[in-house]
Amino acid sequence: MATTKIWKVQKRLDHVINYATNEEKTKNNYSEYEMDNFDSIRQVMTYTTNPDKTEKQFYATGINCEIEDAVKQMQFVKILYGKENGILAFHAYQSFNEGEVTPDIAHEIGVKLANEMWGDRFQVVVSTHLNTQHIHNHFVINSVSFKDGKKYYSNLENTALLRKTSDEICEEYGLSILKEKPCKSGINFENFYKKSVKDSDYYKFAKEDIDYAIEHSWTYKEFLKRLKEMGYEVYFRANKISVRMYPHKRNIRIERTFGEDYSIENIQNKICSRYPSREEIIKPKTYDKRLLYKGSAKKLRKPKGIIALYYYYCYLLKVYPKKNLNYKLTPKMREEVKKMDKYSEKIRFLCKYKLETINDVENLKEEKKEELQKILNTRNRLYYKRQKVDNESEKDVVTKEIISVTSVLQKVRKEIKLCDEVGDNSRKMKEQIKEMKEKKQEKIKIKEKKKKDRRYDR
Repeated sequence: MATTKIWKVQKRLDHVINYATNEEKTKNNYSEYEMDNFDSIRQVMTYTTNPDKTEKQFYATGINCEIEDAVKQMQFVKILYGKENGILAFHAYQSFNEGEVTPDIAHEIGVKLANEMWGDRFQVVVSTHLNTQHIHNHFVINSVSFKDGKKYYSNLENTALLRKTSDEICEEYGLSILKEKPCKSGINFENFYKKSVKDSDYYKFAKEDIDYAIEHSWTYKEFLKRLKEMGYEVYFRANKISVRMYPHKRNIRIERTFGEDYSIENIQNKICSRYPSREEIIKPKTYDKRLLYKGSAKKLRKPKGIIALYYYYCYLLKVYPKKNLNYKLTPKMREEVKKMDKYSEKIRFLCKYKLETINDVENLKEEKKEELQKILNTRNRLYYKRQKVDNESEKDVVTKEIISVTSVLQKVRKEIKLCDEVGDNSRKMKEQIKEMKEKKQEKIKIKEKKKKDRRYDR
C-alpha cells in the first residue's frame, strides 16, 4: 500500500545551504525532519540524495538530468526560459507499507512513476530512502519544463493523477493499494481523475484509436497488430493491457482508465460479437495458359474529357482510387485539426458580434459578465424555490428550469472565455508584428551600411 504527497519549493536556490549540510540535521533519523521545512531545491536535493539514506546514492536516479549536476541543470532551464522566480520546484514522496517491498522494487516503482508522471517534459530526481521502517521514494521535480518552458501546476487534477498512477503501478507489482475514501474536505479525487482524463488529448486520442482498432479487427491478435501499426507500444501486466505512444512516457492502462468494457475479455467479446463467424476467403482459380478476350475492344466505351484526363494523371502518378476508403488521422494531424476547429470557432464568434477592435471585445466581455450575473441570480432563486417546494411534481418542473438556465450559463461563460482568448491573441499578434517590423528595419539598416562601406572602399 503506497501513499503519495506533493508540495512546492519556493525559496531562493542558495538559501539554507548551511542548514542542509549541517551534520546534526542530516543524521539518519527521519523523525527529526518535517516535510514542509524543505523549501530550497538544493536543500531538497541534498536531503533526498543523502548517502546515509540511499546506500551511498545507489538508489538515486536522474530523469532528464544528471544526479551530480541536477541543481545546475534545473537552474539552466529556468534561466533559458526566463522563469527563475515563483515556485522553483516540487517535492513529492511515495511511501510503502513496512516489509512490503524491497529497496530494488521500491526504486524501480519510483522511477516508473516519475517517468509516467513527469518524464516527457520535466527534470526529475528520484531517490529511495532506507533509513526508516517504511521504505519511501522522494521526487524533486523542476517547476519549468525543458521541452517548452511551461510550468508544472500541482492542482487537484494532477494530484489525483499522481495517486491513481501510483496505485496502478503498485497493483501491477502485486502490492496493496489504498481504497478511495471521501475526504474531510469533501474532495472526491476520483472525479478529478476522470476530469484530467477527459481533458487530456493523449487519453482522448488513445480511446478513439482503441475503438477504431476494435471496430476494424477480425481477431484479438489483429486488434493488437492494428494498435502497433498506429504507433502504440503494447504492454501486458497482471493480465491487463497498457498502451503508450511516443513521445509520451505515460502508460495508459486502458481497463482502469476507460472502464471494464476495455478488459481483455470484453474486447475479445466485442470483436467476436461483431463478427460471430469469419467467412472463408476462396482464392480465385489460376491459369497458366494465355487468356483471350472474346469480342472487339473497339466497341468498349472510352472515357472522354475531364474523366479521361483524371484517369491519365492517376496512371502517371500511379494512384488508383478505390471506393469507400477510410484513412485514420495520426495524433499530430488530429491536434492540428483541433487547432483549426478552435480558430474557426473564434472567427465565427468575431463575425457573430461584428468585433473589429480590442475595445469592442472588452465591451462585449463586460456585457456578458453582467448577463452572467443576472443568470446566476436567477438560478440561485430557482435553487431556493426548489428547497421550499414539497410537491415532487413541482420540484421536477423547477429542476428542468434550473437545467435550462444552466445550459444558457455555460454558453455565456464560454463566450467570456472566447473574449479573453481573442484579446490575448490580438495582443500577441501586435507584438509579433512589431518584432517583424523591427527586424525588417534592422535588415534595411544593415544593407544601407554595407552600401556605404562599398562606396568608401572605392
